[in-house]
Amino acid sequence: MINKLDEINLDYVKKTGAILVLRNPEKLKLKDLKKFKNRCTQRKIDLYIANSVKILFLLNTNKFYISSYNKKQFWHLKYINRKIDIIGSAHNPLEINEKINQGCNQIVLSRVFKTKYKYKKGFFGKIKFNLLSRGFPTNFIALGGIKQKNFSHIKDLNISGIAIVSDKKKAGTYVPAFFK
Repeated sequence: MINKLDEINLDYVKKTGAILVLRNPEKLKLKDLKKFKNRCTQRKIDLYIANSVKILFLLNTNKFYISSYNKKQFWHLKYINRKIDIIGSAHNPLEINEKINQGCNQIVLSRVFKTKYKYKKGFFGKIKFNLLSRGFPTNFIALGGIKQKNFSHIKDLNISGIAIVSDKKKAGTYVPAFFK
């Protein structure tokens, strides 16, 4: 998940097979967005546009991300473009149901592990995460507290991938082991 176009090494993203979610595309210039999208397309990197249908269509892409606070319905996008891939973010069972109703193929489920942020209370842990994720007919992506010290627990989760926000610069030392 990125906020700025220059904060990520695209060659490294390509090497790990990761995807990118552009969080606030409205704050960026359309010209810069198009250049960045073309660079991602040349490297065969999936670039998801967060919460902005307008920019999704302006960039002519079919990768869309719906954040947990976004309550709008987006299932109609599947009628416009059958190949659209929608990922959503959720924090509890209510939000998971909401994201399924919004047409999400995958759901980023947060907070797997404890994080350093004191204002964010609670986290799932391995057992609760697995119990929750098995009760829904969708693929889950783990987010929250994924660091080198607890990365060995990732293999025990019922997930199709991981998302890293705060530790992404150090992730090169431990993420490649997950993709082997």
